[in-house]
Amino acid sequence: MDKKKNENIIQEKEIPKEVMEKLVQNRKSILNNPIKQEKKKFKMRYKKQIIITFTTAAAVILIAMINPQINTAIKNALGISQDSGVAMIEKKGIQSELNLTSTQNGREITLTKFVSTKKKFAFDYQFKLDDEKLKELLEKQSSPDRVFTKNATDAQHIDLGLFVDDSDEDIFGGVSSQSTFRIEGDIFYGSVVATFNREKIPEDAKLTLHIYKLSWQDAEELDQAFIEASNTGSPFGVDNALEYEGDWRFDIDYKPLTQTADTQISNVNNITDIKATSDALQTTIRFIAPLKEFSTPEKPCTPRITLYKDGIEVENQLFTQISNSETGEIELSISLSSLDTTSVYKIQVNDVDNFSGEAIKEVGFFELQNKESKSSK
Repeated sequence: MDKKKNENIIQEKEIPKEVMEKLVQNRKSILNNPIKQEKKKFKMRYKKQIIITFTTAAAVILIAMINPQINTAIKNALGISQDSGVAMIEKKGIQSELNLTSTQNGREITLTKFVSTKKKFAFDYQFKLDDEKLKELLEKQSSPDRVFTKNATDAQHIDLGLFVDDSDEDIFGGVSSQSTFRIEGDIFYGSVVATFNREKIPEDAKLTLHIYKLSWQDAEELDQAFIEASNTGSPFGVDNALEYEGDWRFDIDYKPLTQTADTQISNVNNITDIKATSDALQTTIRFIAPLKEFSTPEKPCTPRITLYKDGIEVENQLFTQISNSETGEIELSISLSSLDTTSVYKIQVNDVDNFSGEAIKEVGFFELQNKESKSSK
């Protein structure tokens, strides 16, 4: 029976400095008719900060942000091990390695790692790089001279499906994900880390992962389309230059991890109603910040989180952020594992400039630490 895939959240990145001057000149046009992606032509997952804005009839603004940059503490790790939640469970000896292969249309893909909780999953995969067209496209994508996506040279487009207990329902929806790749010799190594907006994976689930498509655009065409769009404030997009399509299926032997932790909140300043839930791969935090106090009619408060671990700012561990400017409610996920009971994290909320991204004012902060790791069973 056919199993239909769900599309990932489409993500956008901050505007490159090289074209900022043109964008500012056309600011009014862009704000009234924002640059956007043409459906089914342009889907990009980025390693830089991403902002998606929705406006309701009540003018409630939701902002989702993703910050998966590389932190110096784990920059030498490879694949999903760069995620600190994954790194922690590996440090504790929890099994994640697999060696599952699937072949479609003459292309063999091997799933080498997979790990999940009820809300997050991550996996590594690989295949032989024997396609000259793909080599050419990857070389263009990785060029240091990129304009539009120069900070996302290792982003990878991938269409996925995730199924539970042989069900026909694809649960891969309502999810924020990052997909990256690297090349070593003649092997293409890909990695995906994904977080659901709620707990969707059952505790005793038998999971089946499907890879439906890997696709690549021509980076030179994409950059040119962006430059032209920045001059006019018009939508833009390019067709995929290469696609690998099929239904690569992998039946996962490992059950979702169920470890949780009691999280202690301390050193609170100007933040209220803090609640934290920690699992083996991440911690979800909800709280209220006085965003209206930092808003003016000319400039509503644009909240952005600065994250510190043991007093040192880290940039790779804040995975999602959702904020409501009307109520001040903020929800975020960080890669703090319930198995980590020694690290102290500081969550600092800043009001930032909409264009430069630079902090204008500090809104408030608090600290948290997992005090006891336990199984939910």
